[in-house]
Amino acid sequence: MHQLSPLLQQADQDCKDYLAVSEHERDAIVQQNMDELERLLQQKRPLIEALARHDQNIKSYCSAQQLDPQSLRDHIASLGDADLSITYQQFLEHLEQCKAANDRNARLVRHSQHSTSTLLDLLRNQGESGQNIYDQLGNRSRSGVSRDLTKV
Repeated sequence: MHQLSPLLQQADQDCKDYLAVSEHERDAIVQQNMDELERLLQQKRPLIEALARHDQNIKSYCSAQQLDPQSLRDHIASLGDADLSITYQQFLEHLEQCKAANDRNARLVRHSQHSTSTLLDLLRNQGESGQNIYDQLGNRSRSGVSRDLTKV
């Protein structure tokens, strides 16, 4: 067994764990379940730290072997260890899935923030600048512009 095997196996497992938490996080974002989101963030923190450590360990290995990290795939292939090559490939695939899940969740959060902001603007009557329907006292605006409530 090559010295990279346990490192890559653990890194791959941490990627899978991160991906599972990210899937639950997506559901909590969609459901706007803040309590669940907070709990999931607590679960993600140690996984992020572990993945950062794995990254540093892989970089240290490359440095010790005088390898450019970009050539690690070729280095692993040159070792002739099929299991190590498979583990490395799985790790890279799971790492890419983690990035995609993280990007997706970030987009969901941004969309949710935008929707909430838009709704708040409408409630504050700021959704359409210069077209106030009601004044501060709740009376119809004197601007003469009216808007059908069904056309929000």
